[in-house]
Formats: sequence, C-alpha cells, structure tokens
Amino acid sequence: MKTNFPHSGWLVVNKPQGVESFGVVRKLKFLYQFNKIGFAGTLDPLASGLLLIALNKATKLIPQIHSASKIYEVQIRLGATTPTLDAEGRYSAMQDISSDPLNYRNNLRQFIGTYQQRIPNFSAHKLSGKNFYELARNNQAIEERFKSVALHSIKILSMTPSTIHLQLECQTGFYVRAFASELASSLGELGYAEMIKRLKIGSFSIEQSVNFEKILAFSSIHDLHSHLITI
Repeated sequence: MKTNFPHSGWLVVNKPQGVESFGVVRKLKFLYQFNKIGFAGTLDPLASGLLLIALNKATKLIPQIHSASKIYEVQIRLGATTPTLDAEGRYSAMQDISSDPLNYRNNLRQFIGTYQQRIPNFSAHKLSGKNFYELARNNQAIEERFKSVALHSIKILSMTPSTIHLQLECQTGFYVRAFASELASSLGELGYAEMIKRLKIGSFSIEQSVNFEKILAFSSIHDLHSHLITI
C-alpha cells in the first residue's frame, strides 16, 4: 500500500534525457499517494534539466510559476535539420556549412526582444482539438502558425564552425527548438537543437534539484520530504 504524502511544496527534479515530464509524475504517483500533483513547464523527452513538480497545495501556484522567465542551455548543430528540430529521428535535410562564425554574434542580436515565432509541427499546440504532433505523425498538412514570444537575453558559451552553444533567458511559450532552426536559417544554414537543458524557472535553479535516478531509489516518505521546498 502506498504511503500518503501530506506535505505541500516543490520538488525540483533534474530530469535526464529520454524521460517524459509525465513519466516523472507517474513514478512519484507509483511511490506515494498525493492529494494533487502536477508540474510547471513541460520538458521534451530529449531535453534535460530542471522540472518543477508541485505537490498538494503547491499545485495552486503552478500558473504563477509557469509564467516566470526561464533559462535554457542549448547547443545548435548546423548543416542538417530534423522534422522535430531536435536530435530525435533522422536528418530530413543536410547541406554544407558556408557561413562565417564571425557573423554568428551579429545574427543573434536580432532575436532579442519580442517577435513572432513559428510554432513547430511537433508540438502540443492544438488545432481543431488535436495536438500538432498528432497531425505531424499522421503526415497531415499543418498550416503555418505563429505566436508572440519574448527572448530577454542570449549568452554565448562557445562556438565552432558547426556548433553554437548558448544560454537563453526567455518567457514562457518560447520554443527553444524553433529558435535553433530560426537562428540557423538567419545564417543561411540548416540547423537543429542538438542539446537542450533547462537551468532555471523563476527563482528555482538546477542547483536545488535532485537527480531523477535518486528519486527512483527513494524508500520512505522521509526521503521525499528531505528534498521538498515547502510552502
């Protein structure tokens, strides 16, 4: 019989690649009984980093936390693209890289601020009650849709002729995968997000997180409570 967990607060999880956000919630629900559980901000299965889990009364604060700014680390691979704009699946197109890395910094500046970003076909955005990714997987035509997004800052971590490694601070609703493709396109290149890692949501940071693998080894209610940021 599962142990009831009566405490309310936030569990800051360091999600690895290959695990769905809902998969983290399902594992916690398998281990413990909660009145309510949810999370603020979905991470794609191939993205890693900070996943903020709300337990019990903290679920009421999800809309407030979800609207907070977020910080991501992303590595963009030039010279190829994929249907999902990340490392999932095979290349859908490839081309030789012809742009000069000295131009990368200048092209980054145009994305700072608010702009209209194309919504990726492989996303949870809905059209007539269906998610875009459902339509894309069924090879159904999807009309281009755009949304207003805000990118507050870009920090260059490293650059090579074929990769651009960045730290981004953005507002909720920003598609990092789409940005990778947009930046590459602005350089006259193909590109996709080879790696995405979320570092921060509002005041919560990756330094406060517990590894998902450690959660799998939890054996008592005290293990979970010792990692909870209570409210």
